[in-house]
Amino acid sequence: MRVPRGVMACLMACSVVACAPASRQDAFLVRGDSRAAAIPTLSVEHSYTPALDHGRPDSQVAYGAPDTPVYRDRPLNESLRGSIELADYTRALDLTGMMAPLREAGPFTVFAVPNLPMEQFAHASAPSGGIPAPAVLRQALAYSIVRGAYPAERLRQLLAMAPGNRVSLPTLAGGTVLVGRDAAGRLVLSDGAGQVAPIWIDGMPQSNGVLYLTSSLLAPA
Repeated sequence: MRVPRGVMACLMACSVVACAPASRQDAFLVRGDSRAAAIPTLSVEHSYTPALDHGRPDSQVAYGAPDTPVYRDRPLNESLRGSIELADYTRALDLTGMMAPLREAGPFTVFAVPNLPMEQFAHASAPSGGIPAPAVLRQALAYSIVRGAYPAERLRQLLAMAPGNRVSLPTLAGGTVLVGRDAAGRLVLSDGAGQVAPIWIDGMPQSNGVLYLTSSLLAPA
C-alpha cells in the first residue's frame, strides 16, 4: 500500500522527535526573552602584549575583546560556550562530563570560574603544561554547579533568615557548598574551612537556571 507523502513526512518528523534525548530542555517550551546581561572579556586584555614592531596595527583599541551577551531565554550550556571569558571552564566541564546536565531543564545554578583562575589551577596541578586529569578537574569543580535556581535576591533572602548568615546549597556532585556575605555585603562561596571565592558577577537568569561568575576557584580540599 502506498503511503501518502504528507503522512510519510509526519511519520518521519515524529521519529526524529522520538529519537531526541528526553532530558534535553525543550526550546519550544521556553518563553522568548531578548533581555541580556554581559560577561566582560578580561583575560584577553590581561594577556595582551604590544608588538615590538610599532608599525603593526595591533593596539588594544583596534583589537579589543567584546563583552559576551547572556540571554535569559538560552540554556546554561549555550551561554557558557558563547563566553570567551569562560573558555577554560567550559573545556573542563566537557572533559569531565559535567556539561551534559546543563542542557537539561534543571534548574541549576552555576558558579562559573573565569579563565585566569582556571589557568592558575592548571599550572599548579600540571606544572609541565599539560591539562589536569578529568578526575582532578571534576574534584576541583565540584562546588561550581548547584541543583536548583538561586538568583541573587533569593540568596540574600535566605541569608537574612539563616543562622550564622550562611546557606548550604546541594551541589550536582552530591556535596554541599556554603554561600555567605563578606564584610561589604557581597556574596561569597565558602567551604566552611576558611576558603572563600567572591562572586564577581551576580546571578544572570537562564532558561534552565542561573549563571554567576566567581573571581577565584573554590575547590574541595
